[in-house]
Amino acid sequence: MRAAIRGKTATGPDASWWSRVGFWAGVSVIQLVVLEFVVSATWRGLYSYRTNFVSELGVAFCGPAGNWPCSKLYVLMNFSIALFNAALVVAALAWMITGVLDVRGGVLLSVAGLGGIVAGTVNQGLNYQIHSFGAMVVLIVGSLGIIVAGGHRTLDRTSKITVTALGGIALAAALFFISGHHFGIGIGAVERIAVYSILVATVVLAFAHRNTARRVAARAGATNDDRRR
Repeated sequence: MRAAIRGKTATGPDASWWSRVGFWAGVSVIQLVVLEFVVSATWRGLYSYRTNFVSELGVAFCGPAGNWPCSKLYVLMNFSIALFNAALVVAALAWMITGVLDVRGGVLLSVAGLGGIVAGTVNQGLNYQIHSFGAMVVLIVGSLGIIVAGGHRTLDRTSKITVTALGGIALAAALFFISGHHFGIGIGAVERIAVYSILVATVVLAFAHRNTARRVAARAGATNDDRRR
């Protein structure tokens, strides 16, 4: 954490451990896409990625009267949403500790993750208002966090452009989603553009920060060798 505050990249055994934690937490968000596909495939009736919300996969009952079973695996979707956002919090913490993410980005991503955990824990069938609030937090605050994370000095030029662009796309899609604008592609598609942009950006950050950790470790090793000589 001190490294993030000082704007320096951390080194040493602890930094190496936290860099691995950050990498695997960042990469683990991919599970959302996998479990979303599995649950949607078992949904009663026709589930559309274009017109249905992501959170509908986490509701036990649907239909006109709310008494149709949607998917027996609906719990998996809620678990997946909560896990996705818990991973976002862990990754943000690890990246702050190792100094590859500043406090602003870390706080934004952590707050977004906490909001997403609420959305996954309280599905829209239990309390629509609380669920929606949590979802809005992860979409808006998460997008801003990605944009800030994309500007960190330790990132290479390609990663900076990619992550920042994905954050901008996520933010725009989130605002369109909240306002109900889908431009003919479907409101579910707009929501997924926001969610998937945050997801892909997180994975890009995970690989970029792992490469940074390796460069720092190699540089530190070379410095130690020079000192021994």
